[in-house]
Amino acid sequence: MTRIYKRWQNMNIKYKLFSITTALLVALALLIYGMLYFLLPKYYHRYKIEALQDSVKQAVAAAENEDISRFEEDLYRMSKEQNLAILLRDQEGNIIYGKNEVVFLKYSKYLMNSLNSEYRLSTEVNIKEMDESCVLDIIMPLQPINEANKVLRNLVPFTIFAAILIGILGAYIYSNTITKPLIEIIEKERREEENRREFIATISHELKTPITIISGQLEGMIYNIGKYKDRDKYLKESYTSTQELKDLVNEMIEISKTDIMSASFKPTTLSVKELVEVILKRQEFLIDEKNLKTRVAISSDAKINADKDKFSKALYNIINNAIKYTPEGENINIRFIERGFRPSILEVENTGITISDESLKNIFNPFFRVEKSRSRRTGGSGLGLYLTSQILAKHGFEYKMTNRGNAVLFTIEFTSRDS
Repeated sequence: MTRIYKRWQNMNIKYKLFSITTALLVALALLIYGMLYFLLPKYYHRYKIEALQDSVKQAVAAAENEDISRFEEDLYRMSKEQNLAILLRDQEGNIIYGKNEVVFLKYSKYLMNSLNSEYRLSTEVNIKEMDESCVLDIIMPLQPINEANKVLRNLVPFTIFAAILIGILGAYIYSNTITKPLIEIIEKERREEENRREFIATISHELKTPITIISGQLEGMIYNIGKYKDRDKYLKESYTSTQELKDLVNEMIEISKTDIMSASFKPTTLSVKELVEVILKRQEFLIDEKNLKTRVAISSDAKINADKDKFSKALYNIINNAIKYTPEGENINIRFIERGFRPSILEVENTGITISDESLKNIFNPFFRVEKSRSRRTGGSGLGLYLTSQILAKHGFEYKMTNRGNAVLFTIEFTSRDS
């Protein structure tokens, strides 16, 4: 029993749901079949008897205002409609109506030995033309429903087989339909959890480096060890390291916000041109310093639906990266392309540089830096594009970074919330 329980616990959710659904459908089919077999005869008998009693009451009531011939017509019609044997006799036993009284009497004797197969009803009736009341005897056969029960009993093996087959097919379709999105959600959660663990492990390593540097520098200055006697120089170095640590922590906080972004997500209609112009204005000093040429091809009518703060942060990271890594004198091209019924796209292109295919595969991974020295002073923290990818994914936007000729191209496709 324990082994079965363990196997059940380890079973895939799809097969669990399939097994449970199959069992329920088969059990339901057998329950319905059993109810038909055991309850149908009783219900049918009661229904037939109540229907007969109602018909007889109506006929007896009508007889008080009808002559004998009209009453006989009513009895004949009733016998045909309900498959009845009917005998009308006076108080002395003389037959007034009955096509074959011998058959009726034989049938009546048979009735005494098989009360479960037939139902007999006797009642007095007053007919308009007659001075005394008559006796109306009625026999109603109930044998057909018993025969139907035998047929049902003979069909049990076929019914069970059909119930199992239909149950399996129904459970297979149902389990596939239900579990597919569930499995996708579970897999997505599992991947996110793995990414979260990996991210935390990487954070621990990234935080350890500046903390170790600061700790070593401060300890050297405290004890006047070697080169650290020059406190003015290494206090500045320590301060720089703390600033790097501060920037890293701030970016980590931004990333953590994306995990709870759904709760605070406030999409509004945004002007793409205005967002880009604000970002370029903030980067004006660096653009002039590197003598970069910026070309913006965005209509004033270009609108998207997005959370302003979050999307602005993502777009800032993209444009800032393009400016930071573009060689002096090159171009930054920003275009918004509307494609009719297809989603609109935003392109940010920086010329004069390309990225290796291997780096493009990892470009959105946390702490990945294209700059080989892995120095935060020259290559950043490696969290900017990771944060950007998280924000765009939360919006439901498609994104990619590719090489195009002698340029790097970042493309956003507004697939989900584009207005």
